[in-house]
Amino acid sequence: MKIKVLVVGCGDRATVYCHEGVDNLKQMQVVAAVDPNPERLRYMRENFGVAKNMCFDNIEDVLAIGKIADAVINGTMDSLHLATAVPFLKQGYHMLLEKPLVNNKADLLHLKSVAEQNNVKLMTCHVLRYAPFYRKVKELIASGTIGKVQNIQTSERVGAYHSSVSYVRGKWASEAECGSSLLLAKCCHDLDLICWLNNTTTPVEVYSNGDRTYFTVQNAPVGSGTRCLVDCPETVRKNCIYEAEAMYIKNTVLPWYPWQCTGKNWQDVTEEEKYESLKTNNPHGRCVFKCGGDLLDHQNVVVRFGNGSTANHMVLLGAMKPTRTIFVSGTEGEIEGDPSGELIVRKFDKNTDFFTEEKIAFDDKQGETGGHYGGDRGLVADFIDYLCGKTPSISCTDIADSINGHLTVFAADKSVKADKPVTIDYKADDHE
Repeated sequence: MKIKVLVVGCGDRATVYCHEGVDNLKQMQVVAAVDPNPERLRYMRENFGVAKNMCFDNIEDVLAIGKIADAVINGTMDSLHLATAVPFLKQGYHMLLEKPLVNNKADLLHLKSVAEQNNVKLMTCHVLRYAPFYRKVKELIASGTIGKVQNIQTSERVGAYHSSVSYVRGKWASEAECGSSLLLAKCCHDLDLICWLNNTTTPVEVYSNGDRTYFTVQNAPVGSGTRCLVDCPETVRKNCIYEAEAMYIKNTVLPWYPWQCTGKNWQDVTEEEKYESLKTNNPHGRCVFKCGGDLLDHQNVVVRFGNGSTANHMVLLGAMKPTRTIFVSGTEGEIEGDPSGELIVRKFDKNTDFFTEEKIAFDDKQGETGGHYGGDRGLVADFIDYLCGKTPSISCTDIADSINGHLTVFAADKSVKADKPVTIDYKADDHE
C-alpha cells in the first residue's frame, strides 16, 4: 500500500522526505505540490511525476479542491507553519511537519488541539530520534541498563560552513525575519532528544545564557569589505575562513543552500551565474562579520526535570569540526559517544573497583548533512507505518511526545533574555 501525499513547501527537507518515501521505501506517491517558486514545482513534476494541473503556487487553490491525499508533508519556513498546517489538519489530512513546529507556546498548544479535535496524526521532523545511534541510547535507557537517569549532557558544535550558510548569512540568520532563535532553528533537535530520552518525567525549569560575540563587525578582519568578491582585498580574503569563493564555489558541502536566491534549482546554476550572484544580490556573498544577523553564536541551557534529574546543552557556531556529543549519567552506569563515531556503555566493575566498557559501532558515517546519521529514512518509514495503523516505533515524533522539547526551547529563550530561570508552564494561553 502506498500513501498519497501533498507537499506544501517543496524545498530541500520536504524533497528529501519524498525521495525517501518514493524512491527508497517505495511506499509513497506524491499527488500534488504547493510552492511559490515555479522551479521547485518543475522539480516536483520531473522527479515525482506530479501532474502539471496538480501544482499550485498557493494553498488556497488546493484547499478549495477538498481532500485529495492521505497526508501533507509540510516543509515551509518556520514562521509559516501554523498558517499552512491548520487548514489542512481541519480538512482531515495527517501531517509530517518540519521542525520547529511553531515558534511560541500558544501556537504550539493550538496546533496540538487542532490535530486532536480533527482526529489526525501530526508528527514533526525530529529526525535524530530515528538515527540508529540515538535510538540505541533510548533503548539502553528504557531497558534500565544504566539505572535511573540523573543527568544528560549534550553539545552541538555547528561547523563553520553550516554556520555561515544557514545561521549567519542564510535564511535563518535573523529571528526577526525567520521567526526562530538559534536554539529553536538548530537545537530543537537536541532539546527534543533530551526530553525524549528522559520522558518518564517532564521538564519544569530552565536557565540559559549565551551571546553573539564572534560574528560581529568588531571581529571583521582589518581592511575587509562588505562583499567578498567586490570590495574585499585578496590579502584579506586568502586568510579568511569564510571567504565566499572558497566556501561556496570551490567547495560544496551543502550545495543547494547558497544558490536559492537565483530562483533556479541549484544543479542548473552555472559557474558564471554563481560568481555574478555572489557579487550582487546573493546574501552569501556578504562579509560574514557584517551581515547584521541577530542570532546568538553560542548558548548554554540547563534543564531541571520534575523527578530531580537535570540536563545540560551547549551549542556553538563556527566550530572547526562539526559534531554532536552526548553523555548520560545513570545510577548504575553511563553512556557516552557521538553519532558519527561510536557509543560507549560503562558499568562499575566490583572486581577491580574500576569500570567495564562496551563499545557499539554504527554503519552510518554520513554525518548530519548526509541523512542525519540515517534518521531521515527512519522518520519517513515510521510516518508511513503510523498512517497504516501499525504500532508507532520508540522514536515516534507524534506531537503529544514532541511538545516538551519545544516548550523547553521557548523557556530557554525567555531565560537568556531575562537572565534568570524560567518555569515551564503547560497551561494553554488564550489563542487569538
